[in-house]
Amino acid sequence: MAYFYFALTNVEAESLLKEEVSLRYPELRPSYSRPGFLTFKGDKLISFKPLFARVAGFSIGKFRESELLYSKAWVWKRNDQLEIPAHLKTISDRSIFKVGEKVTLIMMVGNDEFWVGTYDLLSTQFQTPGEVSSILQKEVPSRAYYKIAEAFEAFDLPFDHQERVLELGSAPGGASCFLLEQDMKVIGVDPAEMDKSVLKNINFKHLRKPFETLSENDFKEDIDWIISDINLPPTVVLKEVYRLLTFLEPRGLVLTLKMNELKHLDVVATVREKMRSNGFSKVELKFLPSHKKEIALIALRS
Repeated sequence: MAYFYFALTNVEAESLLKEEVSLRYPELRPSYSRPGFLTFKGDKLISFKPLFARVAGFSIGKFRESELLYSKAWVWKRNDQLEIPAHLKTISDRSIFKVGEKVTLIMMVGNDEFWVGTYDLLSTQFQTPGEVSSILQKEVPSRAYYKIAEAFEAFDLPFDHQERVLELGSAPGGASCFLLEQDMKVIGVDPAEMDKSVLKNINFKHLRKPFETLSENDFKEDIDWIISDINLPPTVVLKEVYRLLTFLEPRGLVLTLKMNELKHLDVVATVREKMRSNGFSKVELKFLPSHKKEIALIALRS
């Protein structure tokens, strides 16, 4: 008997997803796919939860619109050129799934081409069809704003008012902008220019230097969080973060790890244990809706 599985991802991350599946789920074989929508086939029933998928689960199969007789389901469309039929949109809008409940997901892949899958809703997933971001779009200094905003919502990050945040590679200020909106005190480290809207905030301090040159002498107060969205290999970023942890004791880390090469998947495989050895009891990895070839690492002390 054959079993089928589906995965929704961003187009830029498809190569990462395929490589991850070949490494972690060698019993699966690629099946039907369209940009952003992939299916896999195997000979046994497994728990399918690849990291580089927004949503993944068990595939029931392909259907025409007339065959979709569900009264409760979420409906997702593959791109903006497709228009979800009105009656299916009504069903999706009124359907509510709770954490731990099995979601029925109708995926509109093409004109009158629908696939149906199921997955267990996790607390770290957006409560939206296809885990589309619920963060409202607005004018911000950079895309980093949405990454930290999505991580904040997905993981319910315990940011507290006036906590001190060290942001590595802060320019031009997208993540800093969001953190300042949460009433945090931000030290942004970057030799490049920061956005004027960030610089004028009384809770922002700019250390205009490479983050690799940071030393214990740069800090007169404790740091509560270390944040990073640096466009460098994850090996470089993590090496510097581990160095900072020799003299800083933040209660949390939120790092965007850039996975521009497939070899960086090895870093993902070992990072949980290394973070735990540095005193972080909760370590999570998540592919966020706004991600391309990258993944979020969240590490919290108990």
